[in-house]
This record gives sequence, C-alpha cells and structure tokens, in this order.
Amino acid sequence: MSSFATRFKNKKFVKERVELDGHSYENCEFEGCMIVLEKGETEIKGCRFNHCRLVLLGQALRIAKVLSLFTGGKPLKVLDFAEPGIFGGKK
Repeated sequence: MSSFATRFKNKKFVKERVELDGHSYENCEFEGCMIVLEKGETEIKGCRFNHCRLVLLGQALRIAKVLSLFTGGKPLKVLDFAEPGIFGGKK
C-alpha cells in the first residue's frame, strides 16, 4: 500500500493552487485551480477537474516532452497496465 502525506476524500477545491505530489485524492472536485505536478507521486481516483490549469515541473515536465514526441500534438490515450485484459492479462 502506498503512503501519502495527506489523503483527501470528497473535498472541493476552488481557485486554489493544488500540489498533487505526495497526496491522494478520491472523489474530489477541482474548480478553477492551478494543479501542480512535479514527480508524479500521487493517486487520483474519481475526481473531476473543471476549468483548471495543469502545471508540470521537473520530472513530470520531462516526461510530457517525451510523450509529445510520440503524439505529435494529438490527444494521448493512457493505458493502465494493471487493468485486467491489457496485453494478454487475465480478465
């Protein structure tokens, strides 16, 4: 089980700067927030983002730059390799 400094559940964030790293978010709502991600050490389940800006720093920014080489500006489909049925895994 992963450990996070803070776990948020069913919380609404409005016009805040929210740093995702080190935190877990479940069924949260973000409205007009600045969402900051640097390392990717976060857990997000069932959350909604409305009119938010995503700021990538450090390692997250480097990964985004590499991904953009593969997508050519097209939307990126994200696969969760832990999901059953992905690449021959059991359903």
